[in-house]
Formats: sequence, C-alpha cells, structure tokens
Amino acid sequence: MFLNLLDTDEKKAFAELAEKMVEADGLVIGREAASLAALKAEMGLSGTAGSGRGVDELAGAFKGRRSKIAALLELVGLAYSDTSFAIGEESLVNAVAKRMAVTSDELHAVETWVKEHVNLVRRALILMRE
Repeated sequence: MFLNLLDTDEKKAFAELAEKMVEADGLVIGREAASLAALKAEMGLSGTAGSGRGVDELAGAFKGRRSKIAALLELVGLAYSDTSFAIGEESLVNAVAKRMAVTSDELHAVETWVKEHVNLVRRALILMRE
C-alpha cells in the first residue's frame, strides 16, 4: 500500500526485513508467504532478497520519516497477515523502530492504525459475501 514511497535501496532493505518478519515466529504459513510475495510484486522484486545484512543495517537504510513509517506500517501489516502479532515479530518490529528512531508512542500509533485497517478490510469482505 505504501511501498511506492520507498526508493530502490529502501525497497531491497524492506524485502529483507519482510523475509525476517515472516520467519520471526518460527512458523511460515501460506497466508504469510502469499503476503510476502504480494509485497515483493508491489515493489517489482522477486525471489529471495537475503544479502546477509542484519536488522540494524537494514533498518538504517530508511532515511526519511515517510519511508520509515511506511516500512513500519507494512511490516506490522505483514505480521498481522496470519491474524496474530507473535512475540518474535513484535521484537523484530521494536528493533527496527528503535534503529529508525521511531518513538514507542509513534510505533503504538502505527500498530493501532494497522489493527483498524485489518478490521476494516475484514468488514469489507463480510459485506462482499454472496
């Protein structure tokens, strides 16, 4: 949804962070894999992005506030793609936010927005049922 706001280097870093997010809870389910593939397609990327960079280095690739918040919105959204925000996923998001100098209040606002968005999408899907 917001990945178009990222530059090429930020997209590559996001793809790696997203891969780490999907693996963070130790269980990759189909919905997460599909969400990851969709995010990569949105960015025009394919395959595995793994360069071996750590979370700190990847999070440091995001320079502006807009790209930092966009990346966090998308990461938290990916975490919720399996309907739960596991401890490993939360830990990864917290580490990324800390490296990006995003405050806990700002991160809480990101998480709240994502939860609201997920609920609105669910409600829309219910409305579309035949």
